Amino acid sequence: MTAQDDDLPPDAAASKHLAIAYRVHADPDLMAAYHRKKKQVEHEGRWEYVGSVRNPDYYVLSEFDSHGQRLLEEQKQILMQIEGDLMSKLRRGVLTIWAREGSPLAPWRKIPASAWRTLKLDDVIKGTAKGPGVELFDIRMGVPVKVQAPPAAIAPPVEDDLIPKGTPGRPNKGIDIIKVEFERRAAAKELASSLAAESRTLADWYRHTYPRRECPTPKTIENNIRLDYNAAKTGQA
Repeated sequence: MTAQDDDLPPDAAASKHLAIAYRVHADPDLMAAYHRKKKQVEHEGRWEYVGSVRNPDYYVLSEFDSHGQRLLEEQKQILMQIEGDLMSKLRRGVLTIWAREGSPLAPWRKIPASAWRTLKLDDVIKGTAKGPGVELFDIRMGVPVKVQAPPAAIAPPVEDDLIPKGTPGRPNKGIDIIKVEFERRAAAKELASSLAAESRTLADWYRHTYPRRECPTPKTIENNIRLDYNAAKTGQA
């Protein structure tokens, strides 16, 4: 585990960077076929030198080499099968993804299996994925580790209703409460037709339900439910 992984959640302890996990969790028969085909392309293809001062050892497969181009296409098809198999495992929850949503500096979060109906792997080496209005960074893939929850501590009630937003130490309850209401609405198939409309509806609900608390802005709500909203709407389609 690298220093960059120090803040990974406990259940992601066995996960690996996407570039490594891609090979570890890929179908072994498909991976073997891919490497065989790759060697065949390298040995049987007709390669042309296009090097430069900056890149003196650069070769490309000749576009006039029909045999080599056919082998390369077969190699790409095998790679597509490998990725399709991994995506199926993600959608079925066989494998789990942890990632930073929206920014490489964002906190880690577990990506729900349903989100992979719209998300697509983008750059395996960089560890990124993209979907409608969503971008994931620093992806880790693996099987969740079972973590025994510590005994629940009984804390005294916190009176935070009148504490101004932004005050150091103020509990961040608003978004957590709104997410619970969002999950109820999603289960009941009551979601609004757009992410923006759903965020406004949740903001209105929060103001009405907790009139003494300062409500997160619709934009803040939108940023916090975007991925789950996309996944839920896809599941309702």
